[in-house]
Amino acid sequence: MLFVSPTQLALLAVTTMKKFVFLLVSLTVVSIGSILVVQRHHPAQPDSRAAHHHRADERVSGARGAFDFWTAQRAYPNKTLPTRGHYDAYVYSKASLGADWEKGGAERPGAKEPWQELGPHNIGGRTLAIALNPQNPLTVYAGAASGGLWRSYTGGVGAAAWHYVSTGHPVLGVSTIAIDPGDSNTVYIGTGEVYSYYDTQGGITVRHTRGSYGMGILKTTDGGMTWTKSLDWSYQQQRGIWAVRINPLNPHTVWAGTTEGTYKSTDSGASWTQVDDTIMVMDLVIDPGDTSRVFIACGDMQSPGTGIYRTTDGGGSWSLMSQTGVIPAGWDGKAQLAVGASLPGVVYASIGNGDVGSYWTRLVRTLDGGNTWQLRSNVDYSRWQGWFAHDVAVAHDDVNQVMAAGIDIWKSTAGGNSLNQKSEWSLWYFGQTEPGGPEGPPNYSHADHHDIVFHPTDSDIIYFANDGGVFRSLDGGETFSGCNGGYQSQQFYAGFSSSQRDSHLALGGMQDNSTAIYFGTNAWFRAIGGDGSCTAIDPNNDSYLYGSAQYLQMFKSFDSGDSWFSVEPPSNLIGEPGFIAPFATGTGLLGGETIYAAGSKVAKSTNGGFNWNGTNGGLALDGNPAIALEVSRNDANIVYVTTAPVYSHAGVFVTTDGGATFADITGSLPDRYPVGLAIDPDDDQTAYVTFSGFGTSHVFRTTDGGGSWQDIGAALPDVPTSSVIVDPRQSDHVYVGNDIGVYYTDDGGANWYEYSTGLPDAVVAMDLTISPTSRHLRVSTYGNGVYERDLVYQVVAVDEQPPAVVSARLEQNQPNPFNAATTIRYHLSRETPVTLNIHDAAGRLVRCLVQERQPAGSYEFRWNGRDAADREVASGVYVYELKAGTHTETRKMTLLK
Repeated sequence: MLFVSPTQLALLAVTTMKKFVFLLVSLTVVSIGSILVVQRHHPAQPDSRAAHHHRADERVSGARGAFDFWTAQRAYPNKTLPTRGHYDAYVYSKASLGADWEKGGAERPGAKEPWQELGPHNIGGRTLAIALNPQNPLTVYAGAASGGLWRSYTGGVGAAAWHYVSTGHPVLGVSTIAIDPGDSNTVYIGTGEVYSYYDTQGGITVRHTRGSYGMGILKTTDGGMTWTKSLDWSYQQQRGIWAVRINPLNPHTVWAGTTEGTYKSTDSGASWTQVDDTIMVMDLVIDPGDTSRVFIACGDMQSPGTGIYRTTDGGGSWSLMSQTGVIPAGWDGKAQLAVGASLPGVVYASIGNGDVGSYWTRLVRTLDGGNTWQLRSNVDYSRWQGWFAHDVAVAHDDVNQVMAAGIDIWKSTAGGNSLNQKSEWSLWYFGQTEPGGPEGPPNYSHADHHDIVFHPTDSDIIYFANDGGVFRSLDGGETFSGCNGGYQSQQFYAGFSSSQRDSHLALGGMQDNSTAIYFGTNAWFRAIGGDGSCTAIDPNNDSYLYGSAQYLQMFKSFDSGDSWFSVEPPSNLIGEPGFIAPFATGTGLLGGETIYAAGSKVAKSTNGGFNWNGTNGGLALDGNPAIALEVSRNDANIVYVTTAPVYSHAGVFVTTDGGATFADITGSLPDRYPVGLAIDPDDDQTAYVTFSGFGTSHVFRTTDGGGSWQDIGAALPDVPTSSVIVDPRQSDHVYVGNDIGVYYTDDGGANWYEYSTGLPDAVVAMDLTISPTSRHLRVSTYGNGVYERDLVYQVVAVDEQPPAVVSARLEQNQPNPFNAATTIRYHLSRETPVTLNIHDAAGRLVRCLVQERQPAGSYEFRWNGRDAADREVASGVYVYELKAGTHTETRKMTLLK
């Protein structure tokens, strides 16, 4: 496995072709986020980026950084999330902020079409649980880490294999799924993703506790049409459920392993009794041969009571399983369990100790119901993810066929002995793969596995849940393929970008799934590796793209993403960057080459990232890492920046002189994480800031450049609010995104309305952007990919040139991507000279399709993928350009062979 330091990153460039390109490990710029060597906060040396790294022999998972980032901003100023808040906000929103037309009543003026999925549909998101319908195993359920419940009726096969299952509740993380073996209409799901018990580990900056809110256990008895609360923890959002198991001989008896201990129901989930109070139950299994014998695996991240426990009387009493030299006395990670259905009393335990500085994994087994245990393997397959991602499973018909997985997948046909590695995470394809198609070679499965499930009757079919979605083996764990067609469960961070010139171009960064580019279809192009972070598109040249990985490792492409080069600002100029650090380009005809990038200091480039200079006299803003940055649309010398309250109160700053000086304009704003920024496109003295956390208002506005602030968010739900944007055509129309969904005001904040029709029941709306050419609002979510919708008011734009000049409209080619041939259509509003050219990604002319004067009308031309000499051209991205009089318009298309 390859680990690349930021120093190496600064020296490397990577070229990726837009067709199923396998990037050799030796040339990889950034490893995937799960095992990238990431930086850590180091207060003693805030100006040294090297100081933020652990030693070379200490691998720190990107998941740790992601959880720190997610939790810190929502819990602050406390050490953990409050007991309640998210569900309260959901109930309030539905009762008070649902606009009449959203409820189906009298329509308000504005956009009426619901949100539409943009994808990606060819990249899966982090997944915690899988369950197969025992009566029809082609029906598969998947629990996304923060994207709710999903279902496939095709075994996960196909370009549109999955659909979202609405529960009618604000479910984000689904951590466990249980289907009644005798009635597949009855399904239980557990919610919440919690790895540390409250503040047993953590502090102000290190909080590895969770990835989503919990609300207990939900149940359906009609195949998912309606859901009710079974174990109702709606107002204990910091709790989580890790295992729900149904007694195979008596479905009225249901067990649950939770952060609070072990619970049991004897009335099909109508009521629950706590039968053991050992906290952090990470897994639970029932011995199918003797259902009064139940095992629980307790502990994670140094929580008290770590160990494997057994009851032989249905929960009346419990004993700790310990055996010198086999089961360790304790561990800092978690343990996962598996039972052998073909032979009573067989239990496997995968024990991980993965954390900073100390890694080991133990695979142990008992053949006699826990009386004695044997060490089967000490292969360290969980490594530094032992606290987070590993599992073990055993075939239903052979207790010696074992699959174990952590970062990669391992197999044994000898009861856990002689484990052999079968997958290699680093072999994932860069470029544009088809939804439902191969995501890598046959020995590829995405890293960080959370669940393994054997088919109930065919042990050659095995499903795997990991940080790249759902994967499957059809040959007993020898080879693998992705099953992510239509599985829109990606966790996008803030810093999403939409082109100002082309509605078919956008890009954003995802947790553990790189930076990906939208080219107008739901098959996105995967580019820079790592945890994809902040992005930007040059406002004047769509070929110039910017992306980044953790801690402000910046890259630039001059050719729409075919190749990338480091433009990382020097560490002495940015100080201490946050996990997802912000940068932004200027706008306007002269602004595109101006870039600001911020850690605890702000660096500036005026030549597109080739050279960087310090700002603010080389001083930090307030010593905290920056968390949001926005450049004025009208004047690239005006920049607003916010900082995270890592070492002191959060700050908001502004410069009006291009960074020569920054003024602290925090004033009386709340001490929460200020995670969202927007500047009024018409007035750079008017700006908006949104706050995460609970217990305050979340949206504030200044109309005097920060001299004073007005609270305009008091009517919105009290829930972390991550994003804000202003309609460039109507500056009193403001949109915000929070951990419930999207909201808008059409009167500058006096009244707010939900704007969530078409979204899942709840989404974490990380960022909002606007595509000005299509007048679409886009929301990038942390768990459900990207959606778009018309802005509330579709204002008719006033042409900046005489109407006769703008005389043509070019459509996106169909199909796209294409193989062999595609059709290009355009429309002319008057007679005019027309040229239709095709260029390659480097700008070279490939073929001229049209060069003549044409009357008004609609036209279409078919391109057969050949150049002017009738030679087949190579696979890749091509640009077709329409010139109609003085009007010029271009679009991109992808040829895949």
